[in-house]
Amino acid sequence: MQKGMPRRALLKGSVMALGALVAGSLGGCLTSQLYESRASNEVYTETVSQFYITADAQSFVILGKKYHYFVRVDPELLKAIQSDLHGKMQAEFSQILVNAGQNLDGNLLLRIPGLDQLDARQVDEAKALGFVVATSQNALLHRYAIRGSRFKSKRDISAYQANALNSSYTLNFSAYREKSKVGQVLLTPVTLTADGVLTILALPLLPVAFMAARPFRVK
Repeated sequence: MQKGMPRRALLKGSVMALGALVAGSLGGCLTSQLYESRASNEVYTETVSQFYITADAQSFVILGKKYHYFVRVDPELLKAIQSDLHGKMQAEFSQILVNAGQNLDGNLLLRIPGLDQLDARQVDEAKALGFVVATSQNALLHRYAIRGSRFKSKRDISAYQANALNSSYTLNFSAYREKSKVGQVLLTPVTLTADGVLTILALPLLPVAFMAARPFRVK
C-alpha cells in the first residue's frame, strides 16, 4: 500500500461481487466444509487486536483462529470511528449469537465516559453522531447492531495483526448446532498473499486503526 495515498481513495474500489458474497452467503456456492452437529451450542471466545474493513467500506472483518466474521458496516458507526471523539470512546460487545445459517446477531456499545468533563461542542458533536446522554453513568452512549456472517478459516492467520490496536478485545460467541442436521460453513474469502497482504477478491483489507482519528480503547 503506497504511503500518502488519500484514505478516501483507498476506500474506493467497490466491487459488486463483494456485497453479493456477504449478503448472499447463505445461498452461495463457494467451496464449503461440513461440520458435525452437536446437541448444544458451541460457546467460545475470540481474542483479537485488530479489526479490518473491506476496500468498499461495506463490511468489517474480524479474523479469529477458526472462523472469520464479516459484519455489515453501520454508516453511523463508521462516522463515529472517523470522528475526533474516537479516541475518547470505549467499546463493549455483547455475546454474539451464530445461528444455524451462520448469521451473526449481537450488539456493540460505544461509551464516551466523563460527560461532565466534555465541553458543549464535544457533547453536540457526540449527539450529532447518534449518542445519547446517560446522566446516571456520566457518559454518552450509542448501541449498534452486529449483523453479518461467519466463515470457516482456511488456516489460522489470526496472529497476523498489522497495525494492532493498543488493547485486545475478547469476543464471546454462542453458535447454535442442531443435533439432527449437518450444518454448512462456507470457506472464508480472505487470503494472505506471499508478501503478507490480506486481501479479499484481490482487494486489500484495511486496518480500521488506519481510518481512526485516534487509537480505539477497550473498557
